[in-house]
Amino acid sequence: MKNGLKYLVNGLAISSLLLLGACSEGGGGNTGKAATKDENKKVNLSVSTYLSAGHGQVTDVLEPFFNDVEKETEGRVTAEYYPSNALGAADAQYDMAVTGVADFVLSNHGYSPGKFPLMGIGDLPFMGNSAEDASTVLWKLQDQFPEIAEEHDETKIGWIFKTDTYQIFTSDKPIRTPEDLKGLRIRTPSPAGNRLLELVGATPVNMPMGDVYEGMQRGVIDGALAPASVIENFQLSDVTNYITKGDFWTQSFYAVFNPTTWNDISTQDQEKIESMIGEQMAIKAGQVYDADGQVGWKRAKEDGVEIIELSAEEMDEWKVALEPMVQEWIDANKSKGLPAEEIYETAVKLLSEQ
Repeated sequence: MKNGLKYLVNGLAISSLLLLGACSEGGGGNTGKAATKDENKKVNLSVSTYLSAGHGQVTDVLEPFFNDVEKETEGRVTAEYYPSNALGAADAQYDMAVTGVADFVLSNHGYSPGKFPLMGIGDLPFMGNSAEDASTVLWKLQDQFPEIAEEHDETKIGWIFKTDTYQIFTSDKPIRTPEDLKGLRIRTPSPAGNRLLELVGATPVNMPMGDVYEGMQRGVIDGALAPASVIENFQLSDVTNYITKGDFWTQSFYAVFNPTTWNDISTQDQEKIESMIGEQMAIKAGQVYDADGQVGWKRAKEDGVEIIELSAEEMDEWKVALEPMVQEWIDANKSKGLPAEEIYETAVKLLSEQ
């Protein structure tokens, strides 16, 4: 990991050049010409995530991606991994990417409340039936609406994507209707999750996924909003007796570079990495979440967890109960001059085409 002093020195040295849009690290000399980047420069990236080393997004997304980067750059760009909050807490991950505590970060938008208002489009209920479809739609939205991409402008976007759909996990009480959640303490990862639970009378408890197992085991919480992928990745079937399958929600994630580190990478290697990131990685990350979700459902059945499938009539009850979230999100962002209604309508149209 690069220390703060190095980042300060680098930042002072290149700040004026960045303002001019220069790609070189210096200029002048006897020739009076700007020096070009060292095309053989080696950069070892500190890659941070709150997810565990064995999580699918680490083993099946980050590691293969950076192995390919190392191969394509002929060893000039390499990676060193810091999973499980090794460099900082889950709610500090984005700021770590901004400040340079980490060179590359993969984390959950919901852990930075208030930072990504338009990314909240992904937090609205029933905005996708799979991680792959939801990730594809999210990437297309940030392509069509620069206001979404600009929410990440303190970093260099690698890819943004979605989880598999969230369900309701409970220890002791089966949940079929919104009323069944009244008074229960349910884990939530974000402000949007808080609102979802408030609308059905539950008590939201903000808690990172890594703490959910112990929270349910000790009775600190009665259950959790979580995707099926956590069943395997976080062994949640050990403490869960019921899962209500309603595909209620998905969560958005980001994978971003520190901009100073990105600028340190040679031009030729930047071009190679550019060809490897973006929508293709968003889709792959979504596919990995979907695959982990399938493994999770299988594990839950093997472990004797009761999976509650909701009827069409029961689903209608949930949709009516959660409907206020949509207009609240639109109104809140319209008041800031943001094109929330257009984004929502576009998202619905894109989802219908998946």
